[in-house]
Amino acid sequence: MIEVDDFKAFDAHEVAAMLCLKYRTVTRYIQAGKIRARKIGKKYFVAEQDVKAFILAQQTNVESAETEEKDIYSGAIRED
Repeated sequence: MIEVDDFKAFDAHEVAAMLCLKYRTVTRYIQAGKIRARKIGKKYFVAEQDVKAFILAQQTNVESAETEEKDIYSGAIRED
């Protein structure tokens, strides 16, 4: 981790550990523009606010999973 005054940045290995992802996945996300990063030398560094932005940008499927469980017959054809 790089820390200067109130600025914190993590290298790609640390970001991978924080997000429970593989290092290669994090570097692919960086190259695809999903995670904003800066390359210094041969290492990628991600600012703390960029890690937070990535986490907040991820969609959750918790609500949709709960609604599917409650209404197991939605869309089913009913014969009387």
